[in-house]
Amino acid sequence: MCTELVRNLVSEQRLPQELLEVESHTKKTSKSFLERLCEGIVRSRDAENFKSEKEWAENLVFSSVLLTRNEYLEATVHALRLAPKIAATDYGTSRQRDLAQIWTDAIRGFLGEIAFRKWLRERFGIEVKLDFRRGPLEEFLPSDLTRIKKPREEWRKPKLRVSIKTTKLQGMWLDVPYAQLEHSDVFVLVRVGVSRGHFLAFLKDISVIMDKILTLAQNQGLEVSREEFQDSIPEFKNIPAFVVGFFDKNEVADKLQDRRTVLTVDGDLKKKRSGGYRLILNRFAGWWNPKDPECKKRVVDNFMKTHPRVRLDADKLNIEFEGLGEISETLHFLVSSGALKQRREDWEKLINRL
Repeated sequence: MCTELVRNLVSEQRLPQELLEVESHTKKTSKSFLERLCEGIVRSRDAENFKSEKEWAENLVFSSVLLTRNEYLEATVHALRLAPKIAATDYGTSRQRDLAQIWTDAIRGFLGEIAFRKWLRERFGIEVKLDFRRGPLEEFLPSDLTRIKKPREEWRKPKLRVSIKTTKLQGMWLDVPYAQLEHSDVFVLVRVGVSRGHFLAFLKDISVIMDKILTLAQNQGLEVSREEFQDSIPEFKNIPAFVVGFFDKNEVADKLQDRRTVLTVDGDLKKKRSGGYRLILNRFAGWWNPKDPECKKRVVDNFMKTHPRVRLDADKLNIEFEGLGEISETLHFLVSSGALKQRREDWEKLINRL
């Protein structure tokens, strides 16, 4: 259903042609943006938020925006300024990243913020200024929007603190570090279609590879084939992005004081060959800490409330989050994209409050 509808929307020029592009020349090992987008939509049950396929398709068009090379350049420069200041370890893990990886990861994050800014302008005529700085928690964490200008208004400070989170095109989880949940009001999730080859494609497009690296190599007497690199490195393409939805903390702030609260839970129950069950969550909003048995018990209790015929023992149950793999052993606030507010009328109400 998803791929067919999206292809039709592309053919009608209502969604970007770039969605049909393939990541690399090896089609057997890569997925088109279309496949990756639909994978995330299906797994996260996004379409369940809408009354019909037509309404869902209309909302997908409404949520879409296309990022250009200049916007990628903007993200690249801000990420380069930021990269040396970011901790090398991932949140909640001991995995070390080198500086170049931190740079490209930061580019993806900034692309999500730039996509949201562009989307507000194109859909609502609203201009916002982004805070590309990063620093102490209390000073920089609360909001990614520093100023806002609505039609027929002057620039001012937003009335809500908005945090923008970026995920891959097939991503389905809004993952908020526990400290940030206290400091921001609204959390926006943006899917960005960045492939593995985008950064190299960008460097090729601005002649860094051909006119700088390869010229320097030839001047040093190295044998290089420009044709080889020209063919093996993909061309830069505009980047499709989707403003998926938002979570408004203020609506449930009183419940979130308990760091084990589960607001929404659903998923698929599967038998293990060795005995027992796996609960694979694909619709969820709430706190989660893999080290806390009480968090697990809360999830199981809430699942059984909506599945009264199922009886589960939390101690003998494996809980997984669809598409996330192993989750770092620290406190998270997780919301699946299908549990976010996504409808146009919800956005209009939120924007009236900004």
